[in-house]
Amino acid sequence: MTRAAERPTAVEPEDDMTEMDQDELWQHGVEGEAPDNATTQALNLAHRATEKFPELAKRYRAYAGPAAIVSGALMALAGVAVARRLRRGQHPDEILEQITSEEIERAAGVSNRQNRVWRMVKRIARRRYGSNSETTTPSDE
Repeated sequence: MTRAAERPTAVEPEDDMTEMDQDELWQHGVEGEAPDNATTQALNLAHRATEKFPELAKRYRAYAGPAAIVSGALMALAGVAVARRLRRGQHPDEILEQITSEEIERAAGVSNRQNRVWRMVKRIARRRYGSNSETTTPSDE
């Protein structure tokens, strides 16, 4: 029997790590790509936003052995909510002050009005142009 190659243990990043230290962490021992600065900022804001609402974190618990941790679903929802605000050009401190737990929970299901209008226009166009090519109108006969 052959033994699988042992992986180096991942080092936990500390709060006072510099950006260069974090880049080195990703290069040595962690698999996958390193996130860019914008993604790192959004993820940090998402973590801070979930810490702001402990009752939300209690509802989205995941159990990893004996420890209860925040669910990945909650982090994904918070990331979406934060990213939307960042795309609008809001400052990170402003986002943390104004974000609500309801906004985080609705992040997956909310579609902005412009997208709904475009989907409706496309659906109407498909019906109109699709039906004209398949059938003839009374004026064509």
